[in-house]
Amino acid sequence: MSDIESRIADTMLAKLRERDPALGPDDLTRPVGDLDLDSLDLVELHQRLETELRVKGDLTETAGFAFLGDFSAYFVKLASQG
Repeated sequence: MSDIESRIADTMLAKLRERDPALGPDDLTRPVGDLDLDSLDLVELHQRLETELRVKGDLTETAGFAFLGDFSAYFVKLASQG
């Protein structure tokens, strides 16, 4: 796992654990709908990832992501672009 991927995973886990402290790394591959995250949670996750990686994402793109892995791939791409 690259440094960027690790930072993304840590940021996502921190958000997930606010909802359920029992969640762990295996939950990062689950569908968003299975994790009881509402639209506000997803906006907050998006903003935390932007802050952590110092990038600017597009909320209209991430709003349709069905899996947390989609968030990870999207933000890896943004962070890798500079």
